[in-house]
Amino acid sequence: MSTALLAAIAGISGIALGRLWDGWSETSRWRRDQKTASYQRLAEAFILLYEDLRSIALAESGTGAFVNATERGRQNKIWDNALVAVWLHGSASVVRAASSMDRAVTELFYDAQASVYSLEDWNRARVPSADAFEAFIAATRKELGLPPAPIKLFPYAPN
Repeated sequence: MSTALLAAIAGISGIALGRLWDGWSETSRWRRDQKTASYQRLAEAFILLYEDLRSIALAESGTGAFVNATERGRQNKIWDNALVAVWLHGSASVVRAASSMDRAVTELFYDAQASVYSLEDWNRARVPSADAFEAFIAATRKELGLPPAPIKLFPYAPN
């Protein structure tokens, strides 16, 4: 074989290999970006849902504020959609943490509807959901290769 032919074959092989690498890299970046975005959306959705739960817990049953907050909580598709995105794109450890957080806020949602909370009672009742949120953030940071960062969602609440 001539040197020119060998050089041409090597060039074509290099181009093909480069394209394969680019495709793989792009797919990896897309997956990483989807994962990161889904984690962020669920964290943001938690804060929105938490506000609805607080409104329910602190409102008198049967009042307009209670009814409106309860309906917002029941129709909260932002939470549901963000949770599903984590289930689809997340690592096993982050999915477990997200599912624990979902169970904690679901329990808090039903408890908040059951009785009117004093501020002191509410501060105690919300601790499991805050702990679940903090565990989700810790699992997320670990998954993304970020160093641990101690956070306290409700620093004034008893834990």
